[in-house]
Amino acid sequence: MERQIPPQKKRKKKPPFILRLAKALVMAPVMGLVAVVRWFSRAKPGTRFAIVCSCAVIVVGLVLLLALSGKPTVPVDIQAPEPTLAPAQEVVGEKDDPPTKDPAQEGEDHPVGGLVLQRGMEADAVLAIQARLMALSYMDSDQPTSFYGPLTYDAIRAFQAHNGLTVNGEIDVAVYNALMSPDAVPYVMQMGDAGHDVEAVQQRLYQLGYLPREYVTKNFGEKTEAALKEFQKKNRLPVNGKVTRETEIKLYDDAVVAIAYQKGDSNSTIQKYQEKLIALGYLPQTYDAKGKMDAETVSAIKNFQDANDLVRDGYLGPATMDRLNSSKAVKYAIRLGMSGSEVRRVQKRLQELNYLSSSQVTGYFGEKTETAIKSFQKRNSLSQDGAVGGKTQDRLFSDSAKKASAPPKGTSGSGSGSGSGGSGSGSRSTPAPKKTGVDKLIEAAQSKSGSNYVRGAKGPNTFDCSGFVHWALGQAGVSHSYMTSIQWRKCTKYKKITSMSSLKRGDILVFTGETENEGHVGIYLGSGKMIDASASVGKVRTTTVNPSNYWQQHFLMAYRIWD
Repeated sequence: MERQIPPQKKRKKKPPFILRLAKALVMAPVMGLVAVVRWFSRAKPGTRFAIVCSCAVIVVGLVLLLALSGKPTVPVDIQAPEPTLAPAQEVVGEKDDPPTKDPAQEGEDHPVGGLVLQRGMEADAVLAIQARLMALSYMDSDQPTSFYGPLTYDAIRAFQAHNGLTVNGEIDVAVYNALMSPDAVPYVMQMGDAGHDVEAVQQRLYQLGYLPREYVTKNFGEKTEAALKEFQKKNRLPVNGKVTRETEIKLYDDAVVAIAYQKGDSNSTIQKYQEKLIALGYLPQTYDAKGKMDAETVSAIKNFQDANDLVRDGYLGPATMDRLNSSKAVKYAIRLGMSGSEVRRVQKRLQELNYLSSSQVTGYFGEKTETAIKSFQKRNSLSQDGAVGGKTQDRLFSDSAKKASAPPKGTSGSGSGSGSGGSGSGSRSTPAPKKTGVDKLIEAAQSKSGSNYVRGAKGPNTFDCSGFVHWALGQAGVSHSYMTSIQWRKCTKYKKITSMSSLKRGDILVFTGETENEGHVGIYLGSGKMIDASASVGKVRTTTVNPSNYWQQHFLMAYRIWD
């Protein structure tokens, strides 16, 4: 019989491991919690209390820890302001540092603000602009004004050209900032420039023998540049062919080195001009002309240059030789503005002849001496020019010289020229007083009121400040070599006045500029007024100098030509 096998029971499949693990992870905390609850319910009351306190301490500690690790708590009764964040592009530097501003982006608080300054405008900012242009030598020194005139316009254009800016004469914020920057390039005269100031430099180079006369053209070209380089080399200056302020000052310096005949030189050409100086009276007839430049010849040349509108340097250069060869050469005479032993000798003789008092023998040829000479010339039938030339000197020291009828009574002042013709309703009017040298000076100066200011111009219709004073003195009969405003500081020819409170009508005023190498000159009119050629307003004008803080602060000295 076949044995039967009973059927086997079917096994259940186990769930996947992951499911079982998940079930265990869920059930474990639940079972643990159930166990803790059962344990807690069976525990003694004292134990349960201790467990509750411990849990409370842990919770409070966790809360405090979280609070201290965050922002500071704000009291309930004070509402903390919402923090505000600046746009990302405006955040500069650390949060405690103020953001730095780009000067070109400044607004209304900027001196120029949103304006664009143009020629003809009035603005407070122009005061600082003119002062800065003067300091950088784009304008001649003067009292700054708020008027944006033609000279300021030209100076701004020159500044823009020298500093790589658009040349339009307009002043916006960017131009103003460039002008005030310590990196601003100062003005120098150079190749391509033109004008009266160029001509003045060329004329001086010609006088010193560096530039032929045909190249005095007002245009700064290659020949002028080459002459400047040679001048700079011989005078130990930086050789760049440009007229820096240092070069300009050296051109008129007493110690300038020239390409000309000078003390110690000897040749037949010098002898030729010594003979001319003898003929014109600058060297005595007894002088032995041997062709050597000695001290006497140098002194004679300086006197000739003084009388013939040349720079007094004592060199026998091209300009001096040209003038000695000219029919216009002025003969020697002792005249207004001169001083020294020869003047004293003339005054002593005038005293002997009753034309001067003993107190007027000073060694300086002022207006009282000039008046005395004219009186002598009239009484002795000579031409009344007030100068002691050859004929006047011969008659003055001759036995036939006529004396004045009586010694002078007191001292006659220089006069103001402002007296009236009479007392009004009288029967006979008093003759008008004769014009003095001071009157002539001021009359000449005022006749040019309103004339345009041009740098380097010496008249008769355009002037700079030193050219204006030079021209007016010439019109008043003063033989006076040209001097720049810087040279006026070193003048020893006239009486120096050191206080503005001591000024008199007709004094020549000398001021410093925005820098020590800049200056200004004018003519004192009296009553606190000055007439001058002004760079800041662009013309000859009358202005107040006393009291005026600007002029008081810049005053250096004055010179009195008429005693």
